[in-house]
Amino acid sequence: MKRRGKSKTEEGYGRGEAAIDFDDDVLIDEAALKEKLLGVFRAPGYEPPELPATAQQVLSLSQSPDVEIGQMVELLEQDAMLAARVIRLAGSAVYSGAVKIESLQNAIMRLGLGTVRDIVMQVAMNLRVFRCEAYTAPMERLRLHSQATAHLSRLVCKYSSVEAEFAFLCGLLHDVGIAGILVALGDVPRKKSPPDLAVLWPAIHAAHTEAGSMMAKLWEFPQELPWVLEAHHRVEIQGHPHPMAAAVCLADHLASELGAGLVPREEDKSDDPLAMHPGTDRTGPVALDRAREALGLTDKSWALIEVEAQKVLQDLATG
Repeated sequence: MKRRGKSKTEEGYGRGEAAIDFDDDVLIDEAALKEKLLGVFRAPGYEPPELPATAQQVLSLSQSPDVEIGQMVELLEQDAMLAARVIRLAGSAVYSGAVKIESLQNAIMRLGLGTVRDIVMQVAMNLRVFRCEAYTAPMERLRLHSQATAHLSRLVCKYSSVEAEFAFLCGLLHDVGIAGILVALGDVPRKKSPPDLAVLWPAIHAAHTEAGSMMAKLWEFPQELPWVLEAHHRVEIQGHPHPMAAAVCLADHLASELGAGLVPREEDKSDDPLAMHPGTDRTGPVALDRAREALGLTDKSWALIEVEAQKVLQDLATG
């Protein structure tokens, strides 16, 4: 199968679309297919899906030690749609509980700048990244799994000594490489069917950590974040366990164990094209043990995390 992606002169260039040419040999060879997929992200002209400028400015402003509530409110008010969705999400049971959130200033004062920044990034990802008409159902599963992993990453950090400042963002983006690949694969000419994910999924999964790391670098996210995205299944960075990679690894595992995984579980009957690969997107027991050890989590603390994680996912489901 051969097709052409968008060139620099065409509408839509710079939104994650790119050309991917497949031949029969590549489709048979998983390693070759992985390299073909990664070639999209390594290409000099590749640009990831464009995030709202306001969201990127919020991320930058939130890292300033002198930022004030008024500055954040003024910035968010420049994007009315983004601001409205932030207020709505901030007022959900997941964040505010019984507290009513009616304005941006109210949201920031009650939830804090860091939490509001996380909400902004979640909304931005939902608007621009976790969207692909060619793969609507898998992308929706990815969105929900990423949202669950984001909240659970912050929860895992709460039970350890790891600074949780960017835990939510790392969890939210941990599988963003899959989103980038789906967007690229879905860029097919009209009346043409996109590639079958059931066939491509093992190679997509093999490529997703490196693809996500490259996307995060192009978005100019904090330096540590691309490292975490690339290491969230193996935990180690340059031969040493990384605490945040460990937290995301465990959160990803928890999400899957509690029914919020990207790939349907074997016991779940599903026509999802990923259902034939139930063992993928799962971290092995050795890496999971390494992650728990890196965070100093005892059996008792892990049991507490599992109980609270169920409550978190229940709130997400109703929120």
